[in-house]
Amino acid sequence: MKRYYCLALLCVVWHCGIYTFNGSTLPAHLKTVDVPLFTNTSLQSGIAEELTTLLSQQVLSANLLRIVTTQGDATINGHVTGYSNEPRTYGSTGFREVTISEYMVKITVEVEFMDNKKNAPLYKGTITGEGAYDFSKGTEAQGRQTAEKDVVEQVLQNSLQSW
Repeated sequence: MKRYYCLALLCVVWHCGIYTFNGSTLPAHLKTVDVPLFTNTSLQSGIAEELTTLLSQQVLSANLLRIVTTQGDATINGHVTGYSNEPRTYGSTGFREVTISEYMVKITVEVEFMDNKKNAPLYKGTITGEGAYDFSKGTEAQGRQTAEKDVVEQVLQNSLQSW
């Protein structure tokens, strides 16, 4: 009977030794990543550069992979396909008068996280980040920053981490 308990304990310890609690589901052979400049077919200038920079900063701070300029073990490619700044909350001040109190910035990006060692995508999908702002107190730039952070957070969750 003791033998079975020891065997069960050994299995538990062995499996826990493989698992780490850093939240990463990255294959062990991936040590570096390159993040080329995102492409942009939206009508919003500068958005690709901002997203690429923010993503690179977040990958560095997450400390899961080392960033290299080219030929990483993995590559995160992005393509900005959409940008919008649309009314979100409406109100009425009188007959036939509509006021808009809140806007929503939406940024849509196609992302591919490629394992270059195995020449296989680890994640491929479309992500939409959102950033609401109060028109009377905020600006589109604030909504844009929030939407950019949302995009980068989703890229990291889908590509580098499991939750």
